[in-house]
Order: sequence, then C-alpha cells, then structure tokens
Amino acid sequence: MIDAVCTYGDERHTFSILKFQALPEIEIEQFRQFLECPECKGKAYYRKRSSDGKAACFGSRYHIVGCDEGSPSTQREREVSHSLEVNQIIAGADVISIDFLLSKAIKKSKDKLSTYKKSTAEQTTASVLNPKVNPKPDISSRIDAEEKPKSNIKRLGLEKILNSLMRGSDLAQSSTLIELDAGYTFKAKNLFVNFADAEPSDSVKQAKPKMYWGTISHLDKDLDWLNPSDCNDVGIPLSKYKSTILSHFNISEPRQLEGAGIIVFGKCFWNAKKTRKIIELWNAERIFISVLEE
Repeated sequence: MIDAVCTYGDERHTFSILKFQALPEIEIEQFRQFLECPECKGKAYYRKRSSDGKAACFGSRYHIVGCDEGSPSTQREREVSHSLEVNQIIAGADVISIDFLLSKAIKKSKDKLSTYKKSTAEQTTASVLNPKVNPKPDISSRIDAEEKPKSNIKRLGLEKILNSLMRGSDLAQSSTLIELDAGYTFKAKNLFVNFADAEPSDSVKQAKPKMYWGTISHLDKDLDWLNPSDCNDVGIPLSKYKSTILSHFNISEPRQLEGAGIIVFGKCFWNAKKTRKIIELWNAERIFISVLEE
C-alpha cells in the first residue's frame, strides 16, 4: 500500500507513506492505530524502516477479496486456503479440538512421524514372524463400539484458526463446539473475540479466559507491550513470557511484529484507572503469531 487513510479524531486524511514516515514520532504513534485501506477500508498498519534497510510501508491483513491494494502473495493465498478449509470443517464437525502443539516446530512433528513409522515397521515385521503377536479381535467389543455413535471431532492448530479469522471465515459466528482441553468445550462464537470487541472484567480474578485475536500495530521500545491495530484501548503485556515467545517466533526487533497477526488465550480486565483494557496471557504456549513474510 502506497497510501493509507487516517481516521484519528473522526476525520479522514490520506497519507502517502513518504509523508507519514516524515511526521514527528509523537504523531506517528498517535495516528498509527487509526489507519485503514483507502479502497476496502480494512484495518491497516504502518511498519517502520528496518535495521537492515527495508523501506517503511503501509499494509493490511484485512483486505477483502477483490481489493486492488491487496498484493498477491504466497502467505495471503495460504490464509485464504485456511479460511476455506475451516469453513468446510465447521460444516461437518461436531467438535473442533485445538491442538496447541501444531504451532510448534515442524522438526518435532517430523521426528514423531519418523519414530511412528519405525515403530509401525517393527510391529509389522514382528506380526509376520510371530502371528501370536496379533490377538484375535474381541467381536463383542467391536460391535459395542459400532453401536455407539462417535462425535465427529476435527483437530486444528492456532495458525489455521488465526488465518481463517483474519480472512473472514464463519468461525467467529459459529455455534460449533471448540475443545481446549479434555472436557472443556465452548461455542466458537463465545470463545473467539477480536481485540476491538474485547469486554473487560473489573479484575483479573473475575475475568474468564477467551481466545483474543487481531493484528499488531506496534510495540514499546523494550518489546514489553503489544498494541493491537484493531483498536487503541487494548494492551497486551508480554514481559512475563517475552524471551520464550520472541525466541520461538524468531523476533529480534519490533518491526517484525508490526502488522503481524496474533491469537492469544488470556483474560481481559480493566487497568487500575479503568482507562485501558489489559489482556493477560494464560501462558507462553497458547499463542500464535503470524509474522509478515517478506
């Protein structure tokens, strides 16, 4: 995006990227959470010039289909694909189980797959050499299992869930049951909340955890606080789990998180003066950050 519309103060002013980056720092920080796409009006972000020379830019993770400002990319195609996949799952699944491990390193999955294949191969060889290894099936147990209808449970990781929400899937309005842990289920429409729609409790003790999602506008210089681009009255303290999260997502400078998609499991409550909503992370595991691919 070459231009972005700023709606600060209920006025609409179009900035070119050159004019915006030339503003005083205090005005940039004031305006950057009020940016939108000049064509589709999707919430937009501003990214500063990077330490390795990448130019400052505007962008949006919320371009609607057909918006000319939305440049084609592998990342965008993947997000749209995930949105379609999630809609198909919603249509057929009774329960969607969130697998938080799916957002972990791919290497771990490959190691597990390799171990599984090796174990399967060993079991197959053993059963051929010694048929007694395979006991006769219990027919009565099999019949009982067939007679008891099983819920159609599908597993999804946070990456696909976040991508689908950003690309307008039906998940956030769905009554499909979402399982976080064994026995703990919630309707999707009660669980997934965009930052702009977060409703705070009076205290952290009173707050009920939900999955909050949206995009990141900017961070403080110490990378201790995340500020969403979806609204300007929410802050996400990161300091408690900062080293673990930044390391996992390979973040070394604030610019890498500007414009990133994010979904977190946490509690929303007012600060002491009730001037700002705080979303406290549940832990360092139940979070996914979709960093912009350059």
